[in-house]
Parts: sequence; C-alpha cells; structure tokens
Amino acid sequence: METFGGGTAVLYNFMVSMRLFHWAYGLAARRVAELASPGAYVLEIGPGVGELLKALERRGYRVVGVDASPPMLKYAQRRAPGASVAGVSFKMPAREAAFDVAVALFTVHHWGDHGRSVAEVWRVLKPGGYFIVVEVDLRRMPLAGSHGCTERCLRDVLATHFEVAVEKRFPLLIGVGRKAG
Repeated sequence: METFGGGTAVLYNFMVSMRLFHWAYGLAARRVAELASPGAYVLEIGPGVGELLKALERRGYRVVGVDASPPMLKYAQRRAPGASVAGVSFKMPAREAAFDVAVALFTVHHWGDHGRSVAEVWRVLKPGGYFIVVEVDLRRMPLAGSHGCTERCLRDVLATHFEVAVEKRFPLLIGVGRKAG
C-alpha cells in the first residue's frame, strides 16, 4: 500500500484544478448513476483530493471517502465537507453492508494486498451492491508502468468475491463487480 505526502497532494490538487482528470471523474459518476439511484450510499476508496466525491454528492448520492493520506484528506474535505475519513482499503472504518456502491478510481494499483482489500469492499457492500474499479489499461498504455492494470489482472482481483464484467474504454479498463444477493 502506498500513501501520499503533502507534495503529492499539492500536485494532484493542481492537476484536478486544471481539469486533467475531469473525463475520468465523469465516466465514474455516470457508471455509478447507471447502477444506483440518487440517495444511495457510495464509498470511494482513495478519493484523493475529493473531486469524484464532490461530483457524486452534487448528483444526490450519500458519499464517504476512505483515504490513507492525511494531506489528501484535507483537500477532499474542502471539496466534500464531512465526506472523507482516514482509513485503508484492507481495513475499512465502516460497518458491514453499509454501501450500495464502492468506487476505486485509479487506486487499486496502489493497494498492497488485493485479497484483503477486495474482501473488505465485499464486507461493506450491501447484497446486490456494486464495486466499480477504473484503471489505466496497461496493454494499451504500457507507459503507465505500475499505474494501471491488465484485463486479466482486474478480473482475477475482482473474481475472488464478485461476479465480474470488464469494459475496455480507451485508455481505461472499467471493472464492475456485483456482490451476490
């Protein structure tokens, strides 16, 4: 698992303010809207500076972000006040079956132990809930290095606990896992 310090938080905040990832936030928000109605409880794992949280909150979702980086959480709190808490993917500070949807946008590649983290996501999702994972497609964008995933990797990670569908949308992979229920 990686954590990000103050310098990285400043850089991410600058990139978000320049709207460099706006297209990815929009894609993730639309996918949430396809799977859950406004008012649903949405967990974002690794919200960074909070831009997706803000977008989902504006659409009427009840959002919570869990991030291991205190500097990132400070920015997230500014964008979506009260929506972010300190925590890690493999030990979420949430009760069982609390969320309708969980989202991990460009974060799964930072998780150390995928097995424990995916089990935690499964635990905090309601039966029938969805786990949306968005990552850079390394087969199409190999220069992303360790900051992405392959379709096989994404399927293997999610299939341990979820029914899985993976969509390729250049330059991304969008994995959707559904918790049986």
